[in-house]
Amino acid sequence: MTRISATSEQRDAFNRDGVLCLRGVIDPKLIAVLAEGIDSCLERPGPKGRNFNAVESPGRFAGDVFMWTFDDAMRQFLLDSPLAEIAASFMGSDTAVHMLDQMFVKEPHTPSRSPWHQDQTYMYADGEQLISIWVAADPVTIESGAVEWIKGSHRSGKLYQATGFDPNITYETDDYDVLPDIESNRDQHDIVAYETEPGDIVINHLRTLHAAPGNGTDQRRRAVAYRFTGDDAYYAIRKKGSQPIVDPGLAQGAPMPCDVFPKLWPAPVEAPSLHVDRPR
Repeated sequence: MTRISATSEQRDAFNRDGVLCLRGVIDPKLIAVLAEGIDSCLERPGPKGRNFNAVESPGRFAGDVFMWTFDDAMRQFLLDSPLAEIAASFMGSDTAVHMLDQMFVKEPHTPSRSPWHQDQTYMYADGEQLISIWVAADPVTIESGAVEWIKGSHRSGKLYQATGFDPNITYETDDYDVLPDIESNRDQHDIVAYETEPGDIVINHLRTLHAAPGNGTDQRRRAVAYRFTGDDAYYAIRKKGSQPIVDPGLAQGAPMPCDVFPKLWPAPVEAPSLHVDRPR
């Protein structure tokens, strides 16, 4: 596997902006494995697979999580890709623990937006060394649903209430701040979007605010976000939010590494052992 580490300039840019695009990082053969895994999960979703579309909306906005636990291709991509090493390097961490893989597929002519949000309050960890790596299996343009990011928004330290992608699910809780109306005040923010080719990746801190438009093209937009934690991260139990695919058996504040959240950097001697059955 090719060693990939952040340069000091790249790490400085990431720490400043909370988001960074790297070009041509993933080998095309691995992208083919990822595409195979995504299509397999679309055909046979896991226990938490869903369509985020409102009932009356055209197209399909499909999501799934923890796919490495039940799909061989998704597991192969995770273990053979350089993502864990990249995550550790950009976090400035000696280790990288994989928290989950999360699929976001917007089929052609799917108008459903991904609402403004930050990832951390959906996730199972708190700390500073928290990172996501977004990998697309298709070319992505602004018109097909490229993610928009608010540069520097992670540095506020604020945690916002999670926003339901599914219109039938809400995460309202008094634990976190109410997200301001970003869309009506776009000119007040430094918003950037990256058009990408397969093999490019977008790295973001889990507090960086972002959203994505629908897919108004004839092309698919298949992507997976890989969430990693570093040395200072600890398990967080939210009053409102999604749950891991199985109970990790961790108490609030516990170190992250376990069967559900395997340490992938440095590379383990033995592959993670967790397997979950797909619904029949």
